[in-house]
This record gives sequence, structure tokens and C-alpha cells, in this order.
Amino acid sequence: MKKLAKLFSAAAAVVFMLSAPLTHALAADNLKELSQNKPFVMTVLGDSIAAGYGLEGHERDKEPCYGCDSYANILAAKYELTAEKNYFNDAVSGATSSDLLLLLDDKEVSQHVKNSDTVLISIGGNDLLHILLDQLPDTIPEDTDESGEATGENVMGNIDPLKLAEIFATIGEKKDEALENFKINMNALAVKLRTLNPAGLIIVNTQYDPFEDFKQIPGANELIGSSIDELNKIINDNATDEAGNVRYIVVDVAADFEGRSTELTNISQYDIHPNASGHEEISVLLDKEITSHTFTRWVIDENAAANSLAEQKKAAQNYSRVMFGFFFMLMILIAVLFVHSMQQLKKK
Repeated sequence: MKKLAKLFSAAAAVVFMLSAPLTHALAADNLKELSQNKPFVMTVLGDSIAAGYGLEGHERDKEPCYGCDSYANILAAKYELTAEKNYFNDAVSGATSSDLLLLLDDKEVSQHVKNSDTVLISIGGNDLLHILLDQLPDTIPEDTDESGEATGENVMGNIDPLKLAEIFATIGEKKDEALENFKINMNALAVKLRTLNPAGLIIVNTQYDPFEDFKQIPGANELIGSSIDELNKIINDNATDEAGNVRYIVVDVAADFEGRSTELTNISQYDIHPNASGHEEISVLLDKEITSHTFTRWVIDENAAANSLAEQKKAAQNYSRVMFGFFFMLMILIAVLFVHSMQQLKKK
């Protein structure tokens, strides 16, 4: 009986080893490298310009606006990206560079940045605009919507231009302070973005000057123009680190909008935001830069996967036949051994 037990145990061990699956999961052979001149995943960050403020379909309390014709949505449609699947707009109207720094600490937003091969940023305008807003409470008409005071989105259309002129004359010192803070923040943003996404394409837009032809406020266009120039210099200076490594690429929206603010913004209605033509123009500038890069990902080769599955199915069928034959022979062997053992017992 002991001999029979040993033989049975040996046979069981063989069965166990042979019962390991002969099929295999989709292996590296079923993957292929796909390269294209458009992003696989894109995230948009920044302020009201990136959020699409003022465009048809935009609602301040329902951001992000995935239905309006913002430059972000125009690009997403061109690149065949789907909102909240492989295209994320985390822009917030009224956001400053300080706000964006805090936003990058948000778990969901930081994950969007990490997973994207392209990150688009429009930031800086509110760092200067908020200097103006801090001095406006006494000049805003009583019937002004409270959201205007909080975000600066519609302030320009609700106050007396003469009062604005007085304000502009007093903001020089605060402007310098705001620009110094912006300089610190842009360096911190560049570091944080590269920490989250070391290899992705990160693009920062320069800030256009909506007041270049705005004559209603004496001296305003000169003061704002020089301030915006300084802000854009900070953006450009922080594009590389001290060693010359690229931290982000600058797309010069300001240069493209120069001399065309009336055409590309709503400044004639006291609205500093781009109109539909302005967003289209920004999308063209960004697309030119984005499509000059190659984006690569490993994806499942559908044909190879189909062939692999067919081979696995065939192997499984062959495996079933082999195992059936093996078990049949094993049962015969066990029966023979059993009869033989019984005969030996009777002789004893």
C-alpha cells in the first residue's frame, strides 16, 4: 500500500505541474509604440482666459466650461480629446499665480498634470488686475453684481473712467510689489510643474495688453503696457533654470495680439477678455507649437492582440486534449496498481 501511495503521490504531482496554464496574458509582443504630433492627454490651467470667461456658453458658477469655444476646447476638439477623460480644464476665473500654486496641491489637479503629456497655462493678468480691484470698493456702483467685485471679471464696465484714472495714478508702488511676488511664484510654479511632470510639454502664454488702444483713461495704457511688459519678461526669464534647462515653453500671445486688441478682445465694451476671434487666434498659436513636438505612448496592438488570443485559444484546446489523455492514462495506471496491490495482499 505504501508503494501505491508513493506512486499515486508522484502522479498527483505531475498532474499539478501540468495543470499550470499554458496560455499567457497579453505580453510585450502585443504592445506597439505609437507616435503622433498631438497630445494623448492634455490639461489646461490658469485664469479666466483659459476658463473661457465671456464666451457664449460660459457660466461662472459652472466652470470648467467644456461647451464654449475657448482656445482649450478648440484644441481638444482638434486633437480628438474627450473632456474629463483625456482632456482636463482646471482653470479658475480670477485666479492669480498664488492661487495656481495652491491649486497644484489639490490631489485631483496634480494627478491631471502628472498624467498629461501637454499642460497649457495662462496666468498673470490677475496678479496685476487685483491691484486695481483692491482699490475699487468705493467706486463700484451700488447695483454691481457682487461677483464682479470678487473676481474682476466685469468691473471695468461698471465704474466711472475718471475715477479709474485717479486710481491708476496711485498704483505704481503696489504694481512693483505684485510683480515681485509674481516673479517668486513663477519660479515656484516652474519647479512644482516639473516635479509633477518631468518630461511633458508645458506651455505658458504671455499676457496680451488689452489697453493698448484704450484712450478713455488718461495714462492707463502706458502704465498697464509697461507693467505687462515686465510681467511677460518674468514669464520668459523663468522658462529655463540657472543651468539652462527648459522648464516650460513660452508662446508669445502678447506679440501676436499687439496692435489688434480691439479686434481680438472685448475691450471696447470694457471687457479685457479675448472674444471668439481672440480664442481662435490663441488656439492657432498653441497648435503650431504643440504639433511641432512628437508624443509617444505604448498601446495595445489590436491585430497582435487578436492573433495572440487566437493562439491562446488554440493552445487551450490542445492543452485540454492532452490533459484528458493524460488523466485517462493515469486512471488506468491507478487501476492496474490497485489490482496489483490487492493481489499482493491476498498472497500474504
